[in-house]
Amino acid sequence: MNPRKILVVEDEFIVAQDIAGRLKKLGYAVTATVASGEEALEKVAENPPDLVLMDIVLKGDMDGVTAAEKIRAKIDVPTVFLTAYADDKTMQRAKLTDPFGYIIKPFQQNDLRVAIEIALHRHEIEAKMRAALKASEAARESVEEKSQRQNQYISMAAHELRNPLNTILISAELLNLDRTRSSDESQVKTLRLVHSATQKMNQLIDDMLFMGRAEAGQLKCHPLPINLVEFCQDLLAQLQLGNEAKHKLTLIPSGVTSAMLDRQLLHCIISNLIVNAIKYSPNGGQVTLELEYSQAGEGDKEAIFCLSPQCLFPTSQFTNINSPLLIIRIRDEGMGIPETEAGKIFEMFYRCKNTAKIKGNGLGLTIVKKAVDVQGGAIACESQIGVGTTFTVALPYVALSFKTQ
Repeated sequence: MNPRKILVVEDEFIVAQDIAGRLKKLGYAVTATVASGEEALEKVAENPPDLVLMDIVLKGDMDGVTAAEKIRAKIDVPTVFLTAYADDKTMQRAKLTDPFGYIIKPFQQNDLRVAIEIALHRHEIEAKMRAALKASEAARESVEEKSQRQNQYISMAAHELRNPLNTILISAELLNLDRTRSSDESQVKTLRLVHSATQKMNQLIDDMLFMGRAEAGQLKCHPLPINLVEFCQDLLAQLQLGNEAKHKLTLIPSGVTSAMLDRQLLHCIISNLIVNAIKYSPNGGQVTLELEYSQAGEGDKEAIFCLSPQCLFPTSQFTNINSPLLIIRIRDEGMGIPETEAGKIFEMFYRCKNTAKIKGNGLGLTIVKKAVDVQGGAIACESQIGVGTTFTVALPYVALSFKTQ
C-alpha cells in the first residue's frame, strides 16, 4: 500500500522540518512543507495530499483558517490544525471549516500519529457515507422515475383507449337500437368503425407491451431467414389497405433479396416509420421504402447517412462495424421535423409542436429506436419543413440465398 500523503503548512522553518521528519518516521509521505496559505493552495492543486497539517497562525495575508476554507472549496481533503495558542474568535472560525482534529504544540510523536489516523479514518467513513447516500438517492430517483413512467403509461393508455372504447360502445348501441330500421350499408359502416377502433386498441396494447419488455431489458433479437422483398411487399399492401388513396406506397428493393433478421423487430421499425410518414403527410404524396445492401466500412458512413445540411442527427455507432448492413430508407413528402426539436423525437411520449392537430401517442419513434438498438444498428434523419423527411436505418445482417417461386 502506498504511504498516505501529507502537506505540512508551518511558517517556522525548523518546526516544519521537525514535523516532516517525524511524519516520515511514522511512514507517511510528505508532499511539501510550505510557509503560507497561498503556497498551500498551489501545492494542493499540483499534488493533492490525503491530509493537510495546517498551522492556524501563519505569516502573510492568509491565516491557516482562511487557507483551510479555500482548500476545502477546491478539494475534499481533511485538515488537522496545529496550534500553540489561539483566541476564542479564531477557534470559532476554525470550527466553521469542519476540521478533522487539533494538535496542541508542543506534541509527542504518538499524539501526531493518533490525530492523523483518526482524521484519515473519519474522512474515509464520511466519504463512504456520502457515497452510500448518493447511491441511495440515485436509487430513490430511479424508483420515482420508474413510478412516474408507469403512471404516464397508465394515464396515456387510459386516454388513448377511451376514444376507441367509446366508438365501440356507441356503435354497439346503434346496431342494437337500429337493427330493424338501419340499412345494410349503415350497418356495414358502423361495423367498420368498430373494426377500426378495435385495431387501434390492439395496436396501443402491442406498443405498451413492447415498451414494457424494452424497459425491463427483456427485448431480445432472434434472427430468422426473411425474404425481404416479399416481407416488405406484404407489409406495404397491408398498410395501403388501411389508408386513403392519396398516399402512394412504393418499394424500391435495389437488388436486396433476403437476410437473417428478427422479423418482429423489422416489422416494428418499418411499419412505425411508414405509418408516421403517412400520418404526417396530411396532403398525401409519395411514401417510398428503399432497401439496399452495404458493407460497413469507415468510408461508407457518409454514403449511408446522407450528411447534407438537412441531416438532423446522423448516427454511425454500430456494435458490429465490420458486418454487412441492410440499409432501409423511408421517404415522405410531409410536414417535416423542426430542427430545434430533432434531438427529442426518440423520447417517450414526445411529439413535435407542428403535429398538435394530428392524433398520436408519441411512442412510435421510441419503439423504432429501441428495435434498432437491440439489433446493433443505427438510425438517422434528414428533414425539411414543408418538404419531407427521410429516415435511414442501418442493420447488421447475415445474407442468404432465397429461391423465389
